[in-house]
Amino acid sequence: MKHLISHKRIFMILKTFIGVLFPLLTLQISQAQNVTKAGNDEGSDRTINTNSDFQQGTKLLALDDFSSDPMNDFPLHWNTNASGKVVTISGSDKKWMELTTKGSFLFEKINKLPDNFTVEFELFVTPNYTFYDAPLVVALANMKNQKDFSIWEQYRENRGKEKRDGFRLELHPQGAGGKKLGYSNYEVWENGSKASDNKMEGLKPFNLSNPSVKVQIWKQNQRVRVYINGDKIWDVPRAFDKGKTLNSFILARYDSKDDRLFYVTNFKFLGSEEDIRSKLLNEGTYSTNAILFNTGSAELKQESLPIIQSVAEVLKENNTLTIKITGHTDSD
Repeated sequence: MKHLISHKRIFMILKTFIGVLFPLLTLQISQAQNVTKAGNDEGSDRTINTNSDFQQGTKLLALDDFSSDPMNDFPLHWNTNASGKVVTISGSDKKWMELTTKGSFLFEKINKLPDNFTVEFELFVTPNYTFYDAPLVVALANMKNQKDFSIWEQYRENRGKEKRDGFRLELHPQGAGGKKLGYSNYEVWENGSKASDNKMEGLKPFNLSNPSVKVQIWKQNQRVRVYINGDKIWDVPRAFDKGKTLNSFILARYDSKDDRLFYVTNFKFLGSEEDIRSKLLNEGTYSTNAILFNTGSAELKQESLPIIQSVAEVLKENNTLTIKITGHTDSD
């Protein structure tokens, strides 16, 4: 039997909102977060606000941080046609997967993804990496047979019976001519044909001076956005046809010197609800089943925090917006 949500639980949600909002507001005031002055003929008091619009998903689909995998062994939930192993890195308390040799790496926990989801992982590249070493490939794919996952490697699009169908991203920490900034490419593939692609030179968030980053990918129906450390580097509004489903996540690398390597960890796949920002601002209402409490308690579950943080960020950006919180719960 469902009851109106208790005052204690409403209070806990509000308390969490305040806890999320306060450091965000403090950071904005003290550091003028991500705001750039724009000079013009009429004056130089205009600003360009470049705050990240990334909204983490709220429903857990899959995680992997290699914490349960033995050191120097290939991780349990992955498949490869290459070689890799679990290692530690000086200065980090995490376990990482080393992409030791050229080839592809398939995450076997993923075999179906919803229309809306986010992917996050941490990436590290050795500081001696050069332009002549191959980029890291990240692919979100629709595959009939995952055994052919190697088609997402460089120069292997025509290998095997499977045809490329999905989104292929390349990340590299150094551009041509010894540039200190990195570069990125993306490609959209449809049934074996490249439908669209683009290349970005001068990539600031990922480079040899900043070799350890967080990569975030957000798919909303047809749209794909890619972020590095919260900075959006790609936003492709019509990457996919309506109703296109994806069911595979692949990493790949090609040739590089033996001691020039990529390392990855802390993979997090989360299903997304509808865009919170547009629902609140355009429709004036937002409903979710992702705010959860411990049984018989007013304590919020940890997995409730991403959705609360997303709403709090909308409130921070729109300080005249007011909200009313109502809800039902099975038991208080």
